[in-house]
Amino acid sequence: MTDGLTMDEALRALAALEAAWKDDDEALAALATCGAEERGLPALIAAYGEHAMDTLMALAFGLRATMSEEEMVDLSDAVSSNIGARMSALLTRTLKAWGTAAEADDLRVAKVIAHTVIDAMRAVTEDPSKTEVLPLLATFRTYALNGA
Repeated sequence: MTDGLTMDEALRALAALEAAWKDDDEALAALATCGAEERGLPALIAAYGEHAMDTLMALAFGLRATMSEEEMVDLSDAVSSNIGARMSALLTRTLKAWGTAAEADDLRVAKVIAHTVIDAMRAVTEDPSKTEVLPLLATFRTYALNGA
């Protein structure tokens, strides 16, 4: 997994997003329980949100592993000149700072961050108002399980 997230962390973050979406406080509390070396839930959800938005922005702008250096420069220029991409980057930096500052077991903050991440993920889909959240999260779960 990229962006400093392990597969287990990505799956835990996705489970937290789903629990927050379903308003399942019991599941969210269970997911907040972590070892000393693990990230607290707010920070983990924020880090996963950053990863998800980076992935969605790359897809939206047509990033491919086979791109030439010139194509990458052109793509980078296109992304940096796009207000949506800049706002996405700002949102993810804000969520990351908020997640890091929150107490590791603050479920209220974890839930707000989770809903913000979900809304951001939906915002870059073709029709946000019609995008079903659980299938969207399932797609990201499959992506995580495939090691991407």
